[in-house]
This record gives sequence, C-alpha cells and structure tokens, in this order.
Amino acid sequence: LDGCTIDFSRAEVHKDGEIISLTAKEHTLLETLARNAGKIVTVDTLCEALWGDNPFGYENSLNAHVRRVREKIETDPSKPVSLITIKGLGYKLIARK
Repeated sequence: LDGCTIDFSRAEVHKDGEIISLTAKEHTLLETLARNAGKIVTVDTLCEALWGDNPFGYENSLNAHVRRVREKIETDPSKPVSLITIKGLGYKLIARK
C-alpha cells in the first residue's frame, strides 16, 4: 500500500519502520479488501465478513473499523489514497506496485 506493508500472517502493519498490530476485525476487514484489491467491496459484504450471517445494523461499527484501519495504513487518514470510500456502495483498497 502507499507508505506501508501488511503482514497478514502476523496481523501487522509495517509503516515508517514501526510495527502496528491489527485487531481481529481490522485483520478481517483488510484481508477481505486485499482479496478484492482494486474492486469495490460493498458495505453488506464487509459486514457479513466481520459479523457473520446477520450483518444488518453494523454499518456504523464498520465505519469505525475503517477509520481505525485508515489511521494505521494511511499517511494522511483524512485524505486516504489506499483505502477509499465509494459513496453509496462500499470501499476499495488500492494497492501500489
């Protein structure tokens, strides 16, 4: 990603020489987005990945998790370039090569 790397096997983000741990939900969120890098992942799909078969009503919790992940992976979380919002649809992870 832009400015950091993610080690899914250790649930860690490596950013600016620092290791930042991911919670279980953050790991699942990032892993789901990474498997679909470059594609829009709907809010419903992400909620289902995080909370299982009855994901309804978790949209606000999802927003909070996305905000915390952005704080860990983005250089400027208020202007994300790696984890972007697709208004009305969901989120997209942009991987840099």
